[in-house]
Amino acid sequence: MLKLVLGLLCSALAIASQDAPKIENIAQEFQLENGMRWVVIRKPGLSTISAGWVAHVGSANERPGITGISHLFEHMMFKGSDKIGVKDAAKDRELRQKLDTVREEMFEEERTMRQKVRNGYADSINDPALESERMKALKTQFQKLIEEQRENLVKDEFDKIYTGEGGVRMNAFTNEDMTVYFISVPKNKLELWFWMESERLSAPVFREFYSERDVVYEERRMRTDSTPTGKQEEAFENLFWANSTYSWPVVGWPSDISAITRSQAEAYFDIFYAPNNLTACIVGDVTVEQVKAFAQQYFNRIPRGETAPPDVVTLPIEQYGVKSFVAEVDSSPEAEIRYRTTAFNGLDAPALDVLSEILSGQSGRLNKRLVLDDQIATEAGARFDGRKYDGSFSLFATGKNETDPAQLEVALHEELQKIQKDGITAEELTRVKNNLQGQSYRRMANPFWLMVSVLVADGYTYDWRNIDRYQERINQVTTQDVRRVAEKYLVDEKANYKRFSRKSDSDEEADLANLTPQQKEMVTRAWGQISQAPADKLPQIVEQIQNSASQAPPEMKPALDVLLDRINAKMSQGGAQ
Repeated sequence: MLKLVLGLLCSALAIASQDAPKIENIAQEFQLENGMRWVVIRKPGLSTISAGWVAHVGSANERPGITGISHLFEHMMFKGSDKIGVKDAAKDRELRQKLDTVREEMFEEERTMRQKVRNGYADSINDPALESERMKALKTQFQKLIEEQRENLVKDEFDKIYTGEGGVRMNAFTNEDMTVYFISVPKNKLELWFWMESERLSAPVFREFYSERDVVYEERRMRTDSTPTGKQEEAFENLFWANSTYSWPVVGWPSDISAITRSQAEAYFDIFYAPNNLTACIVGDVTVEQVKAFAQQYFNRIPRGETAPPDVVTLPIEQYGVKSFVAEVDSSPEAEIRYRTTAFNGLDAPALDVLSEILSGQSGRLNKRLVLDDQIATEAGARFDGRKYDGSFSLFATGKNETDPAQLEVALHEELQKIQKDGITAEELTRVKNNLQGQSYRRMANPFWLMVSVLVADGYTYDWRNIDRYQERINQVTTQDVRRVAEKYLVDEKANYKRFSRKSDSDEEADLANLTPQQKEMVTRAWGQISQAPADKLPQIVEQIQNSASQAPPEMKPALDVLLDRINAKMSQGGAQ
């Protein structure tokens, strides 16, 4: 869902064409006594209602030791309540308490294990050699309780209730600054939505907490550890945001994910999921009076949080010198030049947005130079990443075959210097403004995306009305503004360079030596996931690959043969039961 958020950065705050109504003119807001804010946008004649809410919390609100907890909540909030998702609620409460008790004892054992890792007696806390006999016994006891808890569950009941009543597109996403939950339901199921959402907020159970924590850990491994550039990208992000709460990934550090306890989660929930830290939005054939009545009936029962969410107080410090991150990867060469800029709703954010559009896209300057003219890249563009508390601006390119990242870097830098020296044309500015208006108009015409966009805007700025204000600011951007922000923020002395070069053949496995770069990348990506699959799933994977081979293009057959050879070798070595 992160790509969804990035796609909304401009369009969520760049609303419509000049003759389109402002959102604040068609929306109504009210607030409950407990502090929860509601935005209602009436669209008569619609048969479905798009509804959602944003919790003003993301990974930037975390701290070392519990990184990833915001994303973990995204998983936990679909587990139901005492009334949803369980056969015997009393038994479930008893099992959760027992699991917490055993987990606390395991944590005491892990304290010793962590110290041994720090002292060099092992490379990982997951090394079985570090486990004491007591730890092994606790693990066995813990697993028995997990299995007993699962037998008492009604699997995926939260989802099944919504789906059975016609609900669609139920999902959520977490980023650095917010967590958003959303769904579309039939018009006559509005009250069901109020009951379901208030139920999971008023009576959270954090059911399957420890097993779901392991699911998140596996998600991190699949998306980061097992991809060709995942670890390197994460390391560069950490380097770039070094003095910021953006320096850890949204999914969290591995050691933190595996150590988070349910009691820590409950304390975090009480602060950040309190109604005074939430905003809801409903778009459809409803009236504000109807929504207010249901909100008071179902959500007013949730008390205001006793502790106000703490401020994020860390401010960026000056960067004294250039930073570079250089790595070899099993993928195409890449280059990126990144600079610290301003926050999402910052003074210069509109001009930076326009600058990124000038450089990006099929008609953008970087694509014309690196892809079409020089033919050294398959992709090139720029991105303004404005966040709630800080921001960045990147120029990036993916090189062809064995292109030297330094060559990409030079071309990116030269195109930036042209703007810093000569500025942009009036025609470019007009094109970008028209494109932004067209994109946003199409999104805002869709009730579902309108709802999500309102929540995203509120998540970043605590004021959804910035949707309208931001477009007014975009319209006021001049060619001089674009040149000014390029000179102000994109300074050589404060650049952050990322250079990824493809590993040489001597560093590659022998079975990849005769493959093309595209075939190598396919094998590397696929094997990263297959190698993590359970042993009993390998025969099934072999069958799927064999079935796909008959329909695959001829140029992909060598890559599929390598994958099959690797899987068969793993099974022959005892990888399968």
